[in-house]
Amino acid sequence: MKDRIGSILFFGTLFWLAFVFLFYAGLFVNYIERHAIPIFFNQFFADSQFWWLWPFGIFLYGAVFMVEGKTKEKVAFFAVTFLLAMIPWVPGFGEQIGKALFAKEHVDYRFKRVTVQDATLLFSSRGYDYVLVKGKNITLRYPTANRIE
Repeated sequence: MKDRIGSILFFGTLFWLAFVFLFYAGLFVNYIERHAIPIFFNQFFADSQFWWLWPFGIFLYGAVFMVEGKTKEKVAFFAVTFLLAMIPWVPGFGEQIGKALFAKEHVDYRFKRVTVQDATLLFSSRGYDYVLVKGKNITLRYPTANRIE
């Protein structure tokens, strides 16, 4: 029994991590780099995870891996899920998924002498918001503390 649980955890973690890595690498290339957000992949990967999905994903992949027989079905499951993980690598889809997960429209920021209104929050990480302001074609970095909620 301990061997089965250990195998489920090991192989589930291995396959889930591969799935998540492929998914977020596609988002990084087609969303973060496209908007010239100056962060490294490891920061993006760590800060943008939906950690509550990990136990479910690990158990799902581990359980499927441990099913005896059913080789065709297992191969089909892994192929379909890894094809889904590759969707963000398609530029249009990666942009749309990134917007859906991270972007917020109509965000305002207040500074000492200036208020920036109707900006698009592209990504928020480690105390900074990476923002696209209307009329400017560059990504700006604002402190999260200046965001008007």
